Amino acid sequence: MTAQLDNNTTVRTTIDVSVAPERAFSVFTEGIDSWWPRQHHLLDGELKQVAMDPEVGGRLYEESVDGDLCVWGRVLVWDPPRIFAYSWLIGTDWAPPGADAQGSRVTVSFTPAEGGTHVEVVHDQLDVHGDGWESMRDAVGGKDGWPLLMAQFSAAVS
Repeated sequence: MTAQLDNNTTVRTTIDVSVAPERAFSVFTEGIDSWWPRQHHLLDGELKQVAMDPEVGGRLYEESVDGDLCVWGRVLVWDPPRIFAYSWLIGTDWAPPGADAQGSRVTVSFTPAEGGTHVEVVHDQLDVHGDGWESMRDAVGGKDGWPLLMAQFSAAVS
C-alpha cells in the first residue's frame, strides 16, 4: 500500500477491509490502541496506550507507562459510522505539541463497498506546520506513515 500526494499539501491513503462500516469505524476510533504502532509515540519511555475521546472536541492522546499524557489531536468531526476527522497537532520536530500548536487535518471516511468497507484517509493542510512541513508530508506519506498505520488497522479489524 502506498500513499498518494493529491497536491503539494495533501496525502491520501485508501484500503478496503472486509467488515461493515460500523465495525471499521469502531476499530479505527475507539479501538485505536489495538492497531497503532507501538514505536509511534512522542513521550519518553514506553507507550502504555493511544486513545481518544469519542466526541467533537475530544482529545487524541497517548499515555506513557509512567502516566504522562500527550494530547496530539482534537476531534473535529464525529459522525459514526461515516466520517471521523481530527486536527493533527504534531509538528515537524515530532515532539509533544504545545498548547498553541497549529494542526493539519486528518479526515477518515468509511464507505460501504462490495464485501466490506472502503476506508480513505486524507491528511491535508500540512503546510500549517510551518518551515519544514514538506518533511512532515513525506513522513506521513512514506512507508512508515499512513501506509503502515492502515496496514496495521486492516490486520486489527479483520
